[in-house]
Amino acid sequence: MDTATVSSKYQVVIPKKARDALKIKEGDKIVFDCRDGMVVMLPRPRNLVEFARGLGAEVWSGSESGEYLEGERESWQKTSA
Repeated sequence: MDTATVSSKYQVVIPKKARDALKIKEGDKIVFDCRDGMVVMLPRPRNLVEFARGLGAEVWSGSESGEYLEGERESWQKTSA
C-alpha cells in the first residue's frame, strides 16, 4: 500500500502505482466520490455519455420488464420519425 503526504495547500502526489493502474496522465481530470468514510478516486471519463451507457442494465436483466422497455423504445422511434 502506497502513501502520500498532504501539503500545506492540500495537494497530494498520486503514487506511480496508482497512476499506472488508473492510466492517469498529466492534465487528466480526476473524480472523487466519498463513500462510507472512504474516498474513491477515478479518472474522469473523456466521454460521459459513453461512460454512462449501460449503467443500471443489471436492474432490468432477467425481468419481464424487458418486453415493456422494448415497446417503449419502439414508441420513441415512431414519434421521432
